[in-house]
Amino acid sequence: MRCRIADAADLAQPVAWRSVTGGAHSAPTPAATGLVRASAGVPGPAASAEAEVAGEAELAQARQGGFQEGLRRGRDETAAPVQQTLDRLAETLRELADTKRKIRNEAEHELVKLSLAIARRILYRELSTDPESIQGIVHAALQKLQSREIIRVRVYPAAATAVRAAFERRTSSAAVEIVADTGLETGAILFETALGDLDASVETQLQEIQRGFADRLISR
Repeated sequence: MRCRIADAADLAQPVAWRSVTGGAHSAPTPAATGLVRASAGVPGPAASAEAEVAGEAELAQARQGGFQEGLRRGRDETAAPVQQTLDRLAETLRELADTKRKIRNEAEHELVKLSLAIARRILYRELSTDPESIQGIVHAALQKLQSREIIRVRVYPAAATAVRAAFERRTSSAAVEIVADTGLETGAILFETALGDLDASVETQLQEIQRGFADRLISR
């Protein structure tokens, strides 16, 4: 193994130390300059927070806008079908109202007919079993005629005797001619006066009642 003894001149070399005091005349090193330039391009904590808040606000605004647009489109898409449904419903209600009115009118007409049919049956049965019940019709007819002069009364044969008895009780009507007309049906009685005739027959009065009800139902 070889060994070399160094001379004193080789060992005593001066060392160049870099100044770290940052004096007025010391220039920044290239590494320090690059670090400063890199730091200048990076935002600070405050700037990052502001940017994040602004981004969230824009996102919330975009979401709200999308929600409103969705609602508008939804209303537009459903408005027409809903309106059509409402129109059909209104038409159906009108038809139901018309049907109800028609059914009610028909029911009322039928009720009137039924009531008159019952009254007709009762009256004719009463006249058939008790001819003297015709006197009530005679009394009502005389009240309607009032002071008219009665010349002749034509009545169905079964009630001629009862009608004659009714007029005999009226001293002012003793001269009235009572005719038993075989061409008249049960309940028929006609009063002949100087001013015209009065048909006081049961059937005629029932028909007048029916027409009166019909007129009232139509006028409602």
